[in-house]
Amino acid sequence: MITRRTLLASAGTMVLAGGTLLSGDSSSHAGTVRLPPPSGGDDTASLNAALRAGAGGLVQGPHGARYQVSAPLVVHSGTVLLMSGCTVTLAAGSACSLLINKAATAGGRDRDITVLGGTWVRAEGVGGVGPDLHTLRWRRVDGLTLNGLAVETASDKYAISLGDVTDTTVTRIRFAVHSDGVHIQGPAARTRISGIRGSTGDDTVAITPRDWQAYDDVWGPVTDTVIEDVSAASLAALVKVLGGSPETVASRTTVRGVTGLAGTSVLWIGDDTADWRTTGGRVDELVVERVSAATLPGRGGVVRIDGSSVGRVHLRGLTVDGPGANRPLVHVAPSTPTAVDALTVEDVDVTRLGTASLLSIDAKATVRSLRVERLTVGGTSSGARAIRIAGAVDDLTLRTITVAATGDSHLLELPEWAAKATVRQATLSGVRGVGNGGGLVTAPAATHTLPRLVVDDVQTTGMVWLADLNTETELLLSKVTIDDSTGGFAKVRGSGAVVVRGDGLRSAPGSRGVAVTSGGSVVSYAPDLAVDVSELVRVDGSRATNTNARLPCGTGPVVCTGLTWQHLQTGATY
Repeated sequence: MITRRTLLASAGTMVLAGGTLLSGDSSSHAGTVRLPPPSGGDDTASLNAALRAGAGGLVQGPHGARYQVSAPLVVHSGTVLLMSGCTVTLAAGSACSLLINKAATAGGRDRDITVLGGTWVRAEGVGGVGPDLHTLRWRRVDGLTLNGLAVETASDKYAISLGDVTDTTVTRIRFAVHSDGVHIQGPAARTRISGIRGSTGDDTVAITPRDWQAYDDVWGPVTDTVIEDVSAASLAALVKVLGGSPETVASRTTVRGVTGLAGTSVLWIGDDTADWRTTGGRVDELVVERVSAATLPGRGGVVRIDGSSVGRVHLRGLTVDGPGANRPLVHVAPSTPTAVDALTVEDVDVTRLGTASLLSIDAKATVRSLRVERLTVGGTSSGARAIRIAGAVDDLTLRTITVAATGDSHLLELPEWAAKATVRQATLSGVRGVGNGGGLVTAPAATHTLPRLVVDDVQTTGMVWLADLNTETELLLSKVTIDDSTGGFAKVRGSGAVVVRGDGLRSAPGSRGVAVTSGGSVVSYAPDLAVDVSELVRVDGSRATNTNARLPCGTGPVVCTGLTWQHLQTGATY
């Protein structure tokens, strides 16, 4: 049987209806269909005729050709469209997309479509309604590759719109566009976006399993997406990952290697409350790596989590540059009371922390598990708070952290103005702090909740207090060294009640150990806690190392028996 491909291979040329000659290209493989030269007018009909003739094979545009069209160019299943060196412009008033696949309008599904190169231009005033406002629109495709394209738009919506697609690769794309660059709607599975450059008037890369009402032609889950090597300037986010509406999800998404300038946040996760279709959907199993970008002054930080259904988010290797430093590096700021299942922030190196926190949890947010690991802060402004929790955290871990602070700065703050700030359990491990005031942890309001604080393998130099507490807290200490004679392990305010347990404690000679404001209380079961035991509550079996030589029990290790402090070596009592 003679097939279309066999016919092209044997003939080398094809004449289409209307007399358009498609010449075989001796420099490419047999069966190539060449696009006709530009007519100087509307090339829509001749180009679509060539695309139909070349369906399932290679269709190639002549280098340097500049076409103008007034209706969508349609690519068919199995086609490779090679447009390197060509420019195609969609004329004003066309009210449609520039490039689409056949199934986008005809129904069914397409497969294995590749577009290589070309400059694709949407002129000012093209117009249209709904999805027709997108420039390169792909629907119901299994196996789509876009490589080496430049897209320029002067108006309307998304430059590259993907929806109901599987196994898609979009790579080496340069944008100079009015709205979004690459926009993914569900259902979409196994999408890879890479090598994105240029500028966008809205989000550079966006995932919305459901989209705004006008563009909600397809919807469903967006899974297994990789977005990498994005370096662009955006008037909105460089990358946006939304969950859509309550019945949709964006899951198993990896974002890595993002640089450039964002008009809002560099990475926006969660909801866009401007439409119910983009509010309430699930974002889960999101991994973000190697993000270093700036934001416009006074706008967002690097990562903003504003979602009503957020699962596991893992952020690794984040930095902040330029004017964006006046906003939190990571900001959990939901519009309604919301719980995040798990948030991990690790491998972060900050040269200098300004007035904004590195990580901020707003009052409406609950994070069930929060881990910050391998954090280095080279310096701070006076009064800086590296981690600020105004909402609630069920389980907090701070591990392998080095902070060089200035003035009354703290690693972890429950801010005094956030009356319901809560950390149900906090663990600090492998922390090294250097400063000239401040401390590691502060929870100064009587309404704060911090029932358990575990501190292991921690050293501070020049920081006055390990913890400044006005809470009922069990403080568990192990291998803790305080090198400052003006403070100690705990400052307890008037509504605070702290129980200290542990061993391996070392403090600078002359340090107070603890300081208790009237109304507060401290009970010690830590034999190494060097303190004036007259400041402690006497509880049978409690222990400490007395530093007040004026007390009858004398200085050294003591134990409380009944209501009497007794020296363990001399037997002297107080």
